[in-house]
Amino acid sequence: MDRTTSDDDGGIERRDMLKAVGGTALAAALAGCSTLLGGGDSQGNQSGGSADVPDEPISAGLQTFTQGAAAVLGLQTQYGAELAVQRINEAGGVAGREINLDVVHEADAHVENYRQFVDEGKDVTFGPTSSGGHAALAPEVEEQGVVNVGTDGTVTTLYEETVPDPTYSFRFQNYDVMECVSAAREAVNRLGPENVNTVAGINPNYAFGKDEMGVFKQAIQKLTDVEVVYEGYPDLLADDMSTHITEVNNREPDVTFSSMWGGDVTTLLNQGAANNMFENTQLVGSVLYSAANDLSRDVVEQASAISGSRNFYWDEPATGRWQPGKALYDDAKEQWDAIPTAHFLSGYGAVAAWATAVEKLVDVTGGWPSQEQIARGLEGHGFYTPAGYHVMAADHQGMSNAYYGEMTYSDDVGGAILEDVNVYAAKELSPPPGTTASEWISGWS
Repeated sequence: MDRTTSDDDGGIERRDMLKAVGGTALAAALAGCSTLLGGGDSQGNQSGGSADVPDEPISAGLQTFTQGAAAVLGLQTQYGAELAVQRINEAGGVAGREINLDVVHEADAHVENYRQFVDEGKDVTFGPTSSGGHAALAPEVEEQGVVNVGTDGTVTTLYEETVPDPTYSFRFQNYDVMECVSAAREAVNRLGPENVNTVAGINPNYAFGKDEMGVFKQAIQKLTDVEVVYEGYPDLLADDMSTHITEVNNREPDVTFSSMWGGDVTTLLNQGAANNMFENTQLVGSVLYSAANDLSRDVVEQASAISGSRNFYWDEPATGRWQPGKALYDDAKEQWDAIPTAHFLSGYGAVAAWATAVEKLVDVTGGWPSQEQIARGLEGHGFYTPAGYHVMAADHQGMSNAYYGEMTYSDDVGGAILEDVNVYAAKELSPPPGTTASEWISGWS
């Protein structure tokens, strides 16, 4: 394959690279391609100097879990958002405006946090992590009219029922139907349909866990003739899951599906290993890898789980041949001593979506866009991160590839990794516009 024409200094032709990733140095920085640009200045929007743009920095707010067991996810989101802001500011800002990011603990105060951000005059808000919190927040965003790009809170009903015609509320991360459909396909494809006759579920007892189990059941029952033999719903952050583990051991289902995340993954896997659960079932989880930094070698090896990693796995493509992924991984390890999980990209990608959309709008309008213009500009907006290409669909749901692999342990990494990774395109995992997830799956032949 022919190489791209290079500058005299050995860098990839600057103009070609900028065009490929969105036309500006800011877009290149967020794609993770700044080091490939060769020469040239580092300014963000090359037309920003002639546009009518305010002088003061952009004021942004992020709510995520910064403490407690849920911080396993929330801090990753914070780190990702902070890295995106770093890269934006180093590239000259959004149309010349740097970003100041304030981070607050979301707790159960999702609406209150957002209102406080609006009262403080924030230009944009990001978050939350919680599905229940996102469902409470989205109607308030529509009422207040300050764009919020959700990082997670992936319940399927958010834009099907809670806010079916959103204007100012967006969500970057893949939603439940995407990771549960891919989980069902992984279970059937890796084990073989003839070996998947019974399934069980251990999922958190709130909107997210019930939504994920419901979608998984519907999908896997369309893929193969399977009986659901047990469904357990331990409370979020429960310290004892032995009742559910005992039920699985008694029934010995071929597959046990779990949407446990963060600290609950650690609890389930530790107690499952101690009670030999993994001798009796194949564990398939949508976000088990969210606990990659906290699982011991023994537990990872005993579980031998199949795990999803939402819309980002740091080593796919392999970092040895994908510099943007390597740079992001290195930044995460050097600055926060963390293996970046999908929730790292939740924060990074939400910021990148907004920043790249706004910069395009400045070029088009010749001035700083209004909240309504930003909202319309985000609809159908495509942009790059180190995970590849993403689109914010017309229904305000982010669309990205999905990743699943076999969870193992790596001494070199110092934590869990995924091997034999499968990558699914967004269009394979989500319903067409105007069709609910349930209707779409029901129509599979």
